[in-house]
Amino acid sequence: MNENIKFSVIIPTYGVGEYIGDALGCLMMQTYDNFEVIVVDDCSPDNSGEIARGFLERDDRFIYVKHEENQGVSAARNTGIERATGDYILFLDPDDLYERNLLRVCAAALERNPVDLLVYSFTEDYRSATTGKIEYMKGVTLEDLDYDDDMVTTNDPVTIHKLAMQMEGITMLGYPWNKAYKASIIKENGLHFQKIKHVEDILFNCDMLDHISSLTILNDVLYHYRNQGQVRLTGGDIEDYFDLQKIRIQRIYMQQQSWKTCDFDALGILSKEYFRSFQSAMVRQLESGRKTDEIIEWCKNEADTDAYREFRKYLPDDSKTVKMLYKPLAEGMFGTALKRARLMKYTKQYFPMVFNRAKQLR
Repeated sequence: MNENIKFSVIIPTYGVGEYIGDALGCLMMQTYDNFEVIVVDDCSPDNSGEIARGFLERDDRFIYVKHEENQGVSAARNTGIERATGDYILFLDPDDLYERNLLRVCAAALERNPVDLLVYSFTEDYRSATTGKIEYMKGVTLEDLDYDDDMVTTNDPVTIHKLAMQMEGITMLGYPWNKAYKASIIKENGLHFQKIKHVEDILFNCDMLDHISSLTILNDVLYHYRNQGQVRLTGGDIEDYFDLQKIRIQRIYMQQQSWKTCDFDALGILSKEYFRSFQSAMVRQLESGRKTDEIIEWCKNEADTDAYREFRKYLPDDSKTVKMLYKPLAEGMFGTALKRARLMKYTKQYFPMVFNRAKQLR
């Protein structure tokens, strides 16, 4: 194959000195040569920048940019967009791992079908915080969308919009790191990551979906999301977690409405997301030490919102997780829901790997 397609790989960096060497090593060993790596150091307090600069000395495809002050992951990615010169942009995280053929597989697919957005499959690797050994792995692939082919490609708007909702249902849509974005669409439409916690990725992807006319999804697993107990760039304590999740859900809901594809399947997916976030917010409140009466009152206030009244109508009864955790919330049984939130908190604290497996159940 020729190597006419150039990739710009943007890597925001903050406090990842323990991991970034592995990530940049994965890029240096790529089996495809036509790419640039833009490392944006967001005033990292550790040696992340020093490690990144070491790669510059060995490979002129690596570019290092440092912010004068800490601005957050969204600003770091936006700085990378400004500097990018490639045909396609990838936003990779510095504490994950990538296959050596990541760019080659993407290039081959794009050479065959030069689409606006390319999505590839990945694994979520839950590792021991002490040894780094993988204790649990979950794959998220095209097969989860009930496709038997190695890839699906379409330029039909209705199909794209339905695939977007299906991807959301299996957690394939929201991340930026499992996608190659056509750079011209990002730049010509002024797309950027919003300076908002936790949901900046899905908001960017929804904005991108408003402008694309072609999509490919690959079954190839090319990315490995590493969960080793580290504080992720988009993680940490989030006081307004549920409010942010509702922003996410509302954005997808309104987009599906505008596309006229907000059918019962879409509403069922969004309903499960809403009540999963509701239940997770209860666990977070317990972890913060909030009193029982305060949590119950908070639940009652949420039950008076339009979102609650809308989504309770569409919650599917299709899994044990829904029946045990989400149904009590949808039915206003907040005392029961709180007891189950306490169980989730206990499991999360004392049996984290069991918790990680349980939270993958949809």
